[in-house]
Amino acid sequence: MLSRRATNTYLKSEEFLMKSFMKCYADPYCQQTNQDGMVNLGTAINQLCEDIISEKLNETGIFEHQPSWQHYFGLNGTPDFLQTLADFLTRKFTNDEDPLSKENIRVVNGVSSSLEALAWSLCDPGDIILTALPTYSRFFADMQERVEAKVIGVHLSDEDDFELRPELFEQEILLRKEKGEVVRGILLCNPHNPLGKVYSRDLVMEFIDLCTKYDLHLLVDEVYALSVFDSTPFTSILSIPREEIPNPNLIHFLWGLSKDFGLAGFRTGVIHTYNKDLLKSLDGMSIFTSLPAHIQQVSVKLLGDQRWIDDVYIPTNHARLRESLQLVKTMLGDLNLRFIRPSAGLFCWIDFSAYLKKSTKEEEIAMFERLFEKGKVYIVPGTEFGCIKPGALATEETETCQPNRAGK
Repeated sequence: MLSRRATNTYLKSEEFLMKSFMKCYADPYCQQTNQDGMVNLGTAINQLCEDIISEKLNETGIFEHQPSWQHYFGLNGTPDFLQTLADFLTRKFTNDEDPLSKENIRVVNGVSSSLEALAWSLCDPGDIILTALPTYSRFFADMQERVEAKVIGVHLSDEDDFELRPELFEQEILLRKEKGEVVRGILLCNPHNPLGKVYSRDLVMEFIDLCTKYDLHLLVDEVYALSVFDSTPFTSILSIPREEIPNPNLIHFLWGLSKDFGLAGFRTGVIHTYNKDLLKSLDGMSIFTSLPAHIQQVSVKLLGDQRWIDDVYIPTNHARLRESLQLVKTMLGDLNLRFIRPSAGLFCWIDFSAYLKKSTKEEEIAMFERLFEKGKVYIVPGTEFGCIKPGALATEETETCQPNRAGK
């Protein structure tokens, strides 16, 4: 017998994204060796630059060992990795305008762990974090499964391509207060997953002001920040001067290596905050959230190579993302399918409603199951991301350019 929480969370039902991913992982399509396998267009894995990353990581001297690294070392970030991150984030996220201090940075084992750690530190069980819908559905699991915070979605409208409106959040805050519930924060995903939208500096400031007004924490997930592949300007929360933020203790930044660098296997998440109490809480739980010192040392050399990042990796990644999107646009045009043009990230939000017999969630899931079970193609149904109108599917655009994995 397991505990009730383990039974209810992991045995009675399986979280949709993880269940689907594991089936794809167990039987991946390959043009040469497994043409009957699963084509995974639903998991955000950037495979476009595996050749460049592999070449870099196989350079002489990237991997090394020191005896101190085999012991308890750098549980919340090794000193050199924290400094490398401070320098890297200053250069790429603030444009060198406001140097960041390593004292305000902590490293944890993945952005999912970052969200869980923040929820554990900021929320009591039942406290609410608001986020816009549709959105990456693991946000709910990451902060609810074990911490028991409550993630509440604020629905955006497909009629204006899901325009993000702070006033909708304020309405939800007031509604929850009337019910006697405790709202502790807002989660802003910028660039957005899965819509691929990039939000303006003015809009980010509106959310800062809203959180200040109601004394709420603002969690800003920027895990796709370096994957803005068109001319849309991106404003990181880190680039906003501290003196322009009414209460810096409420602002918390998240990033990692999994999306911008395609290194999900490194399990590297980064948190930046000015909140000293939160930093102390993160330090206290670091025995549970640490990542291997050797991974940190490899990451020091990776992120510390400015020439390679600026002249090789990022330009190539952006070019391949644009190429991939163009391929998707051509394919969707041939099928006469409408989609929201992304400016960043790895996904494309597509309207398949014309293929539904009825505009119901049941019909959408039936379409998903036909694709998944018979076609062996995994595309996430929009209702799993909290979309009210059935018929949207979120597909990963980067997989379509992988000749050995896609092409069924």
